[in-house]
Amino acid sequence: MYWSGRIDGDKLDVLRIHQVVNVMDLDELLKIDLKEKKVCFVSFNSDEGVRRNSGRLGAKDGWIHVKKALSGFPIFREDLKFYDLKDPIEVVNHDLESAHTKMAKIVSSLKERGFLVVVLGGGHDIAFANYSGILDYALKKEDSPKIGIINFDAHFDMREYINGRNSGTMFLQIADICEEKKLNFDYNVFGIQKFSNTKRLFDRADKLGVKYYFAEEIRTIPSDDLYSILKRNDYIHLTLCTDVFHITSAPGVSAPQTFGVNPRNALPLLKTIARYSKNLTIDVAEINPTFDYDDRTSRLMANIIYELILCHFE
Repeated sequence: MYWSGRIDGDKLDVLRIHQVVNVMDLDELLKIDLKEKKVCFVSFNSDEGVRRNSGRLGAKDGWIHVKKALSGFPIFREDLKFYDLKDPIEVVNHDLESAHTKMAKIVSSLKERGFLVVVLGGGHDIAFANYSGILDYALKKEDSPKIGIINFDAHFDMREYINGRNSGTMFLQIADICEEKKLNFDYNVFGIQKFSNTKRLFDRADKLGVKYYFAEEIRTIPSDDLYSILKRNDYIHLTLCTDVFHITSAPGVSAPQTFGVNPRNALPLLKTIARYSKNLTIDVAEINPTFDYDDRTSRLMANIIYELILCHFE
């Protein structure tokens, strides 16, 4: 059981997440009260995208460890409800594309019911599926939705996908969809590593108007830059690739970073995004328990996820 842990009683002031989370199938979730303040976790049980991208395998179990880390966190608000989609999304016979399509439909359906959706991976290819779900939801409301992507990542993940998608292609896929549908490609990356991206990727990012900040710039990013992203978009897709963080804080990732971001420097930016986004959707990827130490990486991301949830519902 993923949701389990210490029990100090059943009074509100001692409750923990594992005591209140409601694990349901999709049909049940889609009957939940629209007006309720609620978050739903969606799990992606695969690192097929990482395998295709020649990364080190193990991220398929990341969501399990995050839930275990989240389980013991205390409840601070009685009006905020926690839900978890009962069955993780699986990749069958290496068919990543079909799994992405399934996840996109789930994300779109949950957003229609007013959930803050938090997708837990799995490889970072989940960002494409999550964006697809956000776009499907948004297009039901307007013809030209303004969706801003904020990616905390050491990589651009804009490689060619002529031989199929993987965990390093999704934002080029999204750029192509935006061009096809005549939508603005508003892609912003925080934490880029110079030596983790080829010159071609930097040139592609510049050509497509991607706004990016190197890892060493995180502490000095002007607040107006961040607020501008939030202000000009009606939907925010916040996607967190755990390899953005320093290897001592996040050793259990698919591509560890020696000069990664200190989580304390990223947290104020993340909390601002969660607090002021008009319509937020989150995904967290590349947690690799196989290479973790004492679940250090899972614990870090669980803390960040809970901070984001609480800030969003302030």
